Amino acid sequence: MFGKRTTGSSGFEWQLPGGWIEIGESPQQAARREVFEETGLRLHEPRFVGISSNVFSNHEHSISIYFEAECANPESFENNECDKCIAWEWKDWSRVNKGLYLPLRQFKSTDYQPFLEDRRRTYVSI
Repeated sequence: MFGKRTTGSSGFEWQLPGGWIEIGESPQQAARREVFEETGLRLHEPRFVGISSNVFSNHEHSISIYFEAECANPESFENNECDKCIAWEWKDWSRVNKGLYLPLRQFKSTDYQPFLEDRRRTYVSI
């Protein structure tokens, strides 16, 4: 599941569902919560697949933790954050290569290849 993250006046960058870990949550719990909050999708057990170090500027840096999970309800997604995301779309991982949000661009550069073949899955960054 990839989102069109709004940027600038009329553009977008591809992103993954994601957000921040809340106090008391495990990264896997945060992944489930964030995906549900943003898309309405429910995840089976999220599996750690990678990490990226994202330098936006000399004063902005973040670390993203990536998970992959099969969706329990893959056809019932919705856009619950219209102010941040234009739309969510199912796209093949290998075909999303341009217009990537910096953290996703960093993660794609690791040559990660999904391991849940032939299933609807989503990725999430925390």
